[in-house]
Amino acid sequence: MTAAAVPVTAPVVRAMEAGDWDDVRRIYALGIETRNATFETEVPPADALDARWVPGQRWVITTEDEVAGWAAMTPTSARDCYRGVAETSIYIDTALAGGGLGTQLLTHQVDAALGAGFWTLQTSIFPENEASLAIHRKAGFRDVGRRERIAQLDGIWRDTVILELRRR
Repeated sequence: MTAAAVPVTAPVVRAMEAGDWDDVRRIYALGIETRNATFETEVPPADALDARWVPGQRWVITTEDEVAGWAAMTPTSARDCYRGVAETSIYIDTALAGGGLGTQLLTHQVDAALGAGFWTLQTSIFPENEASLAIHRKAGFRDVGRRERIAQLDGIWRDTVILELRRR
């Protein structure tokens, strides 16, 4: 049997588990290295991420049983009136980018969040991150604005595009 004939399992999206933290943090580090994914310059510790992210809304996508990406949500406010509004994050291993994993993972994240009662999902993306903008728009997010010179990364002022998806 040639290498091309070896069966490859389809990517699987599943709930993030305790054993995934090393892979999640490794993939986050790859995103940080691009300087087009986040204002973070160091990967936060797992306990800080665990405290920040919405329980039950943390996902990984695996290929061949290896974590290839992750998605999580952060509440936008502690106020009860905003309990259904969250900021989404999605990261794919940079070596696997462009293969549709981000679209599959984001679609799952959106479906799960809306199914859990969230009514607005928002995200903030660097305008240079064209791939992330494209998959969010494909998933139904719409541009609602641009924050110019919102913060500095490596001493350089950066803009972000704000997108949101609202329950129909």
